[in-house]
Amino acid sequence: MRFHSFRGLTLAALLVGLAWTSLATAQPADPPASAEAARTVTIVTLGDSITKGVRGGVSAEQTFAALLESRLQQAGQAVRVVNVGIGGERTDQALQRLERIIELRPDIVTVMYGTNDSYVDAGQSTSRLTLDAYRVNLRKIVVELLRRGIVPVLMTEPRWSDDARPNGAGENPNLRLEPYLAACRETARTWRVPLVDHFARWSEARAAGTNLRDWTTDGCHPNPAGHEQLADLLAPAIQQTLGSQLQVRRKLWAGQPLRVVCFGDSVTGVYYHTGSRRAYTDMLGIALRQAVPKANVELFNAGISGHTTVNALARIDRDVLSHQPDLVTVMFGLNDMTRVPLDEYRANLGQIVARCRTAGSEVVLVTPNNVVTTGDRPTEKLLEYCDAVRDVGRELNVPVCDVYRELEAARAHDAFDWRLLMSDAIHPNMDGHKRMATALAQTISGRRTSLDDIGPPRPPLARTLERIGAGQPLKIMAMPPYDTLFPAALGKLFPGAQVQVESWPVADLSLAQIEQAAKERVRQRQPDLVLIAVPRTAAAPGDEAFANSYAWTMNWSLNFGSPTWDVVVIHPSVAELETKSDAEQRDNLVRRLVRAQDLPLIDRTPGSQSDAAAIVGEWLERLRAR
Repeated sequence: MRFHSFRGLTLAALLVGLAWTSLATAQPADPPASAEAARTVTIVTLGDSITKGVRGGVSAEQTFAALLESRLQQAGQAVRVVNVGIGGERTDQALQRLERIIELRPDIVTVMYGTNDSYVDAGQSTSRLTLDAYRVNLRKIVVELLRRGIVPVLMTEPRWSDDARPNGAGENPNLRLEPYLAACRETARTWRVPLVDHFARWSEARAAGTNLRDWTTDGCHPNPAGHEQLADLLAPAIQQTLGSQLQVRRKLWAGQPLRVVCFGDSVTGVYYHTGSRRAYTDMLGIALRQAVPKANVELFNAGISGHTTVNALARIDRDVLSHQPDLVTVMFGLNDMTRVPLDEYRANLGQIVARCRTAGSEVVLVTPNNVVTTGDRPTEKLLEYCDAVRDVGRELNVPVCDVYRELEAARAHDAFDWRLLMSDAIHPNMDGHKRMATALAQTISGRRTSLDDIGPPRPPLARTLERIGAGQPLKIMAMPPYDTLFPAALGKLFPGAQVQVESWPVADLSLAQIEQAAKERVRQRQPDLVLIAVPRTAAAPGDEAFANSYAWTMNWSLNFGSPTWDVVVIHPSVAELETKSDAEQRDNLVRRLVRAQDLPLIDRTPGSQSDAAAIVGEWLERLRAR
């Protein structure tokens, strides 16, 4: 693979267990072995008794889930539909078993709740769950699916018939149900996920003269005719969600040569925010190889800082089409939103797609990543540009990899954890790039994989070793005590090495002051090697401020673009053996931040009692041995 770069058990719980026992025998957890089966889309239908469907007068083959599978397969789609509906279930109970749903590795999950959440039982005056609880639960379901790359398709429940049995408050159940379904529609709009509005469809049929009793077994649960109605509305929505399959996917799975150009701005290019050595283009190659072992992929990085779709059109022949790519991924927007009007941005995306198609290349459009809201890039405006990407994708039948939506779900799940995916307010770090590459690889290959185990690139001191080997002088900037320890260790391993050291004092400085010093001195000095060793005494007001300043200390210590010097981080435990309990969390945060920046870390192994000089010496010895 080659890379190129330009820059207590209840009855309900018991029923759940029984349902999963039977499901486990029919649904293996391991991925299918054959390439053809690996491209099969798995759709899970999650819901209550209306989704389960089987009851007196309705067989399993007559449920909307079975009908959906049949219709999609007849249309030529390689799909399987797994029905996990459970009678009586509400959104809170669905959340309790959601991890079990995710273990099925679905591509799409249909979600239909509200009838039980809103219902008023006999002798009661309020719904089983409040409207607010339903809204919160539904949002959590959507978030947990999206952040794992699973597309939720929200569905409103079908309407009760006019002569349905009254609820416990003596009302037609539709009276309580309708506000819940309004919340369902609102959730779909907020998260830009597909919505299938069965309630609206059944209401239209009622207004046109249909007696909904004819579509149900009891005024509520669909009979075979009702399930046909549900499938009629659902199937086209799923077809649209699936979109057209990329032709390059066949080449990928067949092991044929595949050329991919990633076209974009600084988020695409190789810059400081991912360690100045690689970016999501490189991670995409790794992810595709993991997803498809036979993959024979050549990747080109055509990302340039500050560029918009206007710049993209001006350089597309030189930087993209000249490589005769089979596939072009297109990710612009963060700069467009500051200086390219929305309509022009939309038109430019269309022209980029047309130019690629004319040249024989397929296209995947990618929404920009989410950001920390600033004056130039408010989230509300960014959403409009993301919507434009989705609109162009639908209009031109181009697959869209919705990076924004997946990362926004990660933020909704855990805001601080999401912040650790960001190098600064707008640029994801390497951990963020891994998430983007995972999403892109899934769009291209049809298989979700993980890049969590991929460490920093090797060798970690390429420039340093090259200069030493060539007998050239080596300029080092180092925080104490490594301004003396590191050169001494180098001298032992490489006698005669010419080392010039500039000490970078950090004693008694706050982390914000260290960050400012990095900004003022490193890039101006143009060193060959920078050693960052922030002491535990460098205070910051809270974990978020600590993470931000630590990330920027690394950012300012790196070249803006492609690497011209090495950067190594040394964990505070190397020089400070004793760890207080209140420092352990920050120590682990440092490890995560350094890894997310894709930089090498010299760390103390658990149980080691060695002094700092020995640890540095052993690290360099292992490096030389490789």
